[in-house]
Order: sequence, then structure tokens, then C-alpha cells
Amino acid sequence: MRYIILTTLLLTSIFSLQAQQKKITYTTKTFKASSIKSLDASTSGGSIQVEGTSGEASVEIVLSPNGKLKYSRIEELKSIFEKEYDLDLGLKGGTLVAKVKRKSGFSGNNSLSVAYIIHVPTKISSQVKTSGGSISMSNLTGDQTFATSGGSLTANNLNGNINGKTSGGSITAKSSQGNIQISTSGGSITMEQLSGTIVAKTSGGSITAKQVVGKLNAATSGGSINFDSIEGDIQAATSGGSVNATIAKITNPLSLSTSGGSINLKIPKGGYNLDLSGTRVNVNNLDNFSGSTKRDRVTGNVGGGGHSVTAKTSAGTVNLSWL
Repeated sequence: MRYIILTTLLLTSIFSLQAQQKKITYTTKTFKASSIKSLDASTSGGSIQVEGTSGEASVEIVLSPNGKLKYSRIEELKSIFEKEYDLDLGLKGGTLVAKVKRKSGFSGNNSLSVAYIIHVPTKISSQVKTSGGSISMSNLTGDQTFATSGGSLTANNLNGNINGKTSGGSITAKSSQGNIQISTSGGSITMEQLSGTIVAKTSGGSITAKQVVGKLNAATSGGSINFDSIEGDIQAATSGGSVNATIAKITNPLSLSTSGGSINLKIPKGGYNLDLSGTRVNVNNLDNFSGSTKRDRVTGNVGGGGHSVTAKTSAGTVNLSWL
């Protein structure tokens, strides 16, 4: 029994050590925050986390093995990094630079995942890019451009011109405002508490928006669209799913369309110019209406007219009800 206990403890220690060695900090460098006006960060095979802070600016470089790469000591992982990768890290004319790329002569898959954890002043502009991991941007004011070919994007508490792109993951944007453009070719988009001019596009997932105010243009060719508590100028289109929208306030024309599902729309009671079409159109309590009502189309003015409300589907029903 004593032998079994000792063996178990030994194995537990080994597994714990291996788990700890899956990620190690290569270096952490600090910088004078007041000297930083912009950020230029890129890596070829890892995630990037950027957070605005009122404290000290810093860049932490985190290494972890890729694929079947094995090592027995931390020093070996650092040695592989220094042998196969070039590192450019420093402050250059007001720009904090953090760049890692594989040296020429090393082909095939990256041996390591090289990730960043970056803290910078809240008021900066940034260019952030990775080809093999996720990107998280938070607590920043200014122009933020970030892109990844193989991971998800997270934007939280950003203010300014925001441009985020991914080819292989989902996007989450929360508590942000400004000119926001987000797009993905392989995942869903989730938005909450956004304001401004917002363009959200995906080719391979659904779009969900809650408590969004402003001008919203949402498009997907491979999923559903779900809106809740939306206000403003709204356009949404999908080729492969349903549209479910609760609009708290309409301040400009509203346009919803799908080629592959139904449209369920709830709007405040009031005056609108309606153009609804589908295999069947259902309108709840169509009072004070002037126009044409057919099984598959309703066009005309309700409540004396007002902003145009367009909802069209070629393969489903349109259901309109009032808040």
C-alpha cells in the first residue's frame, strides 16, 4: 500500500510538472506608459491579448509547444525559440513593437506557439495580427485593427474605429462604440451593448445582437440572425437561416431578408410603410391600415405611415407583431 501511495504521488508530481511546462514565460518587459502612442504586434503562431490599463505598460511573451514537440526542461523550449524565431521587441518612436516571425530556413509547421499578453495605455491606436491564434482587445480608445487567420476575436470596451477580421473563428463584441467593422469566414458573431455604425458579416455562422443602438448592417450566408432590443437604422440579410428580430425603436428604414427561413419581427406600435412578403404573411392586429393584404404579401401604410419596414423571404413565413 505504501508503495502504491508513493508511486501515485510521484506520477501526480510528474503530470503536474508537465502541465506547468505546457506554457512558459520567455520574457516580460516593461515600458514607460506615457511614451506609447501606438502598438504594432504580430506573431505567426499564437494568441494575442491586449488590454488598456492606467498602470505600467508591459509585454509578456508566452511559449508553448505545438503538435508532437516534446521537451524535458524549460531551457530547451527557450532554446528552440531563439534558434528558430526572430524577435523584435521595443519602443520605436512612440510605437510599442512586438513582432515574432520564423527565421528563414525553417519550413513546415511552427514548432512553437508564441503568444503575447500586452498591457498598454488606454488611449492608443493598434495594429495586431496573428496567423494561428485568437485575439482579445479590451479597454482601448482609438483606432484598433486586428486580424487572425486561425482563431476567434474578442472586443470589449473599445471606443473608436474598430476593424476586426478572422478567417477561422467566432467574434464577440461587447460594450463598445464607434465605427465598428467585424467579419469572419468561419464562425458566428455575437454583439451586445454596442453603439455607432456597425457592420457585421460572416459566411459561416449566425449573428446575434442585443442592445445595439445606431446604424447596423448584418449579413450572413450560413446561419440565422437574432436581434433583441435594437434601435436605429437596421439592415439584415441571410441566405441560410431564419431572422428573429425585436426592435425597440426604429429611427430609419428597417430591412430584413432571408432566402432560407422565416422572419419573426416585433416592433413598437406606430406609423410605418410596410412591405412584407413570403410564402405566407401574418400580421397581428393590422389596425388603421391602407394598402393591399394578400396571403403572401402585405404592402401599405399602417398608423398613418412612417419609416419603411421591409421583410422578405422566399422560403418561409413573415410574422409581424407589436411590442
